[in-house]
Amino acid sequence: MKAAVFDLDGTLIKYSAERRFLPWAVLKGNFCPLRMIPYIIRSLRDRDFFSSKIYYRGLKREKLEKMAGHFFSPERVKKMVFKEAFEEIERKKQEGYQLILITGAPQFLAERFSVLGFSEIIGSIIEEKDGILTGELLEYPPGKRKGKILEEISSREGINLRESYGYGNGFGDRYFLEKVGHPVAVNPSRRLKKYALSKGWPVVKWR
Repeated sequence: MKAAVFDLDGTLIKYSAERRFLPWAVLKGNFCPLRMIPYIIRSLRDRDFFSSKIYYRGLKREKLEKMAGHFFSPERVKKMVFKEAFEEIERKKQEGYQLILITGAPQFLAERFSVLGFSEIIGSIIEEKDGILTGELLEYPPGKRKGKILEEISSREGINLRESYGYGNGFGDRYFLEKVGHPVAVNPSRRLKKYALSKGWPVVKWR
């Protein structure tokens, strides 16, 4: 079995899923922007803006999933994905590749992209108690963790990584891109572009 492994934010869509979702939730009156204050204070204190998602603290998972389903409707998802990305996904499906999405976006947002044909979607898992989110992260895929997750999936599913493709845009994506035989730097950051060119990887622009 072979796979095509994709990052989401900046690779399949412009900006991030959360940067699209949260302003809409604010406009709909379902998310108070003041929730970001504790998150910013904690992130500055810890010098880490990726260690939590405490702006979701106290919110019901079921409600967030319903909101995500409304905003990321199948029709909207297909429209927001880069044209070249959509074409590549369709091509890889026809060629028999298993489609995998590994992203730092919350799982309840990432799952909305299953409409594209992903058989496995791994996003950030936010701790919850009795259906209420605490905002603490149980799983955060980016960086080295992406590479380990891909290894776990390939071992479980019997995926031949040497025959597989990977698509990412951030420097941290190199950890999973190096695991596949056909890595592709998509809309790469400056650091990833330099790294990709040094490795002889294809560099493409999807718009």
